[in-house]
Amino acid sequence: MAEKALSLPFSIDSYGNVSSTSDQSKIWADRVRSVLGTTVRERVMRSGFGTLIPFSLFDTESSAMSQVKTEVNKAFITQLALLRLDKTTVTVDEYTRVLTIEVIYALPNNEVVSTVVGVALIDGANPIYEELL
Repeated sequence: MAEKALSLPFSIDSYGNVSSTSDQSKIWADRVRSVLGTTVRERVMRSGFGTLIPFSLFDTESSAMSQVKTEVNKAFITQLALLRLDKTTVTVDEYTRVLTIEVIYALPNNEVVSTVVGVALIDGANPIYEELL
Protein backbone atom coordinates (compact mmCIF):
# COMPACT_ATOMS: atom_id res chain seq x y z
CA MET A 1 0.00 0.00 0.00
CA ALA A 2 1.31 3.45 -0.91
CA GLU A 3 2.17 5.94 1.78
CA LYS A 4 -0.46 8.61 2.37
CA ALA A 5 0.15 11.95 4.12
CA LEU A 6 -1.60 15.23 4.80
CA SER A 7 -1.31 17.57 1.86
CA LEU A 8 0.23 20.92 2.67
CA PRO A 9 -0.92 23.62 2.90
CA PHE A 10 -3.53 22.15 5.22
CA SER A 11 -7.02 22.31 3.77
CA ILE A 12 -10.45 20.74 4.03
CA ASP A 13 -12.30 19.70 0.89
CA SER A 14 -15.97 20.35 0.10
CA TYR A 15 -16.95 17.08 1.82
CA GLY A 16 -15.32 18.09 5.11
CA ASN A 17 -12.36 15.74 4.71
CA VAL A 18 -8.77 16.76 5.37
CA SER A 19 -6.91 16.81 2.06
CA SER A 20 -4.23 14.16 1.66
CA THR A 21 -1.90 12.88 -1.02
CA SER A 22 -0.11 9.66 -1.93
CA ASP A 23 2.18 11.37 -4.49
CA GLN A 24 5.69 10.63 -3.18
CA SER A 25 7.30 13.71 -4.70
CA LYS A 26 4.64 15.94 -3.06
CA ILE A 27 5.02 14.18 0.31
CA TRP A 28 8.81 14.58 0.28
CA ALA A 29 8.65 18.18 -1.00
CA ASP A 30 6.36 19.03 1.93
CA ARG A 31 8.82 17.37 4.33
CA VAL A 32 11.76 19.27 2.86
CA ARG A 33 9.87 22.57 3.14
CA SER A 34 8.87 21.69 6.70
CA VAL A 35 12.46 21.09 7.81
CA LEU A 36 14.02 24.01 5.95
CA GLY A 37 11.17 26.39 6.79
CA THR A 38 11.34 25.75 10.53
CA THR A 39 13.77 27.56 12.80
CA VAL A 40 15.71 25.48 15.33
CA ARG A 41 14.01 25.72 18.77
CA GLU A 42 10.73 26.82 17.14
CA ARG A 43 9.00 23.55 18.06
CA VAL A 44 8.74 23.06 21.80
CA MET A 45 8.84 19.26 21.88
CA ARG A 46 11.37 18.95 19.01
CA SER A 47 13.79 21.79 19.68
CA GLY A 48 16.46 20.32 17.38
CA PHE A 49 14.12 20.17 14.37
CA GLY A 50 14.74 22.74 11.66
CA THR A 51 17.62 24.93 10.53
CA LEU A 52 19.36 28.20 11.34
CA ILE A 53 18.54 29.67 7.91
CA PRO A 54 16.49 32.61 9.28
CA PHE A 55 19.44 33.80 11.38
CA SER A 56 21.74 33.91 8.34
CA LEU A 57 19.49 36.47 6.65
CA PHE A 58 20.84 39.21 8.91
CA ASP A 59 24.36 38.78 7.46
CA THR A 60 25.82 40.11 4.24
CA GLU A 61 24.51 38.66 1.00
CA SER A 62 27.50 36.41 0.28
CA SER A 63 27.67 35.21 3.87
CA ALA A 64 23.93 34.50 3.94
CA MET A 65 24.11 32.51 0.71
CA SER A 66 27.01 30.43 2.04
CA GLN A 67 25.31 29.79 5.40
CA VAL A 68 22.05 28.80 3.71
CA LYS A 69 23.87 26.18 1.63
CA THR A 70 25.59 24.87 4.77
CA GLU A 71 22.29 24.64 6.65
CA VAL A 72 20.59 22.83 3.76
CA ASN A 73 23.45 20.30 3.66
CA LYS A 74 23.23 19.75 7.43
CA ALA A 75 19.46 19.32 7.25
CA PHE A 76 19.70 16.66 4.57
CA ILE A 77 22.36 14.78 6.55
CA THR A 78 20.63 14.89 9.93
CA GLN A 79 16.89 15.18 9.30
CA LEU A 80 16.29 14.09 5.72
CA ALA A 81 18.72 11.17 5.59
CA LEU A 82 16.51 9.09 3.28
CA LEU A 83 17.00 11.66 0.54
CA ARG A 84 20.16 12.28 -1.49
CA LEU A 85 20.94 15.96 -1.95
CA ASP A 86 22.32 16.60 -5.42
CA LYS A 87 22.48 20.38 -5.66
CA THR A 88 21.56 23.52 -3.75
CA THR A 89 21.16 26.80 -5.61
CA VAL A 90 20.82 30.04 -3.68
CA THR A 91 20.14 33.22 -5.63
CA VAL A 92 19.36 36.81 -4.71
CA ASP A 93 17.41 39.10 -7.00
CA GLU A 94 19.40 42.33 -7.12
CA TYR A 95 16.30 44.56 -7.36
CA THR A 96 13.84 43.00 -4.95
CA ARG A 97 16.51 41.57 -2.57
CA VAL A 98 14.60 38.27 -2.47
CA LEU A 99 16.65 35.16 -1.69
CA THR A 100 15.46 31.99 -3.39
CA ILE A 101 16.58 28.50 -2.41
CA GLU A 102 16.20 25.63 -4.85
CA VAL A 103 17.22 22.10 -3.92
CA ILE A 104 17.57 19.16 -6.26
CA TYR A 105 17.45 15.81 -4.53
CA ALA A 106 16.71 12.15 -5.14
CA LEU A 107 13.80 10.44 -3.43
CA PRO A 108 14.21 6.99 -1.82
CA ASN A 109 13.01 5.47 -5.13
CA ASN A 110 15.86 7.39 -6.92
CA GLU A 111 13.49 9.79 -8.69
CA VAL A 112 15.24 13.18 -8.92
CA VAL A 113 13.07 16.20 -8.10
CA SER A 114 13.57 19.93 -7.75
CA THR A 115 11.86 22.02 -5.09
CA VAL A 116 11.88 25.75 -4.49
CA VAL A 117 12.07 25.79 -0.75
CA GLY A 118 11.62 29.39 0.22
CA VAL A 119 12.11 33.02 -0.41
CA ALA A 120 12.93 35.80 2.01
CA LEU A 121 13.89 39.43 1.86
CA ILE A 122 17.53 40.05 2.78
CA ASP A 123 17.18 42.72 5.42
CA GLY A 124 16.48 42.32 9.08
CA ALA A 125 13.35 44.47 9.09
CA ASN A 126 10.94 42.07 7.38
CA PRO A 127 9.64 38.68 8.49
CA ILE A 128 10.73 35.53 6.69
CA TYR A 129 8.21 34.13 4.25
CA GLU A 130 8.13 30.55 3.12
CA GLU A 131 7.46 29.62 -0.44
CA LEU A 132 5.30 32.16 -2.26
CA LEU A 133 4.84 30.11 -5.41
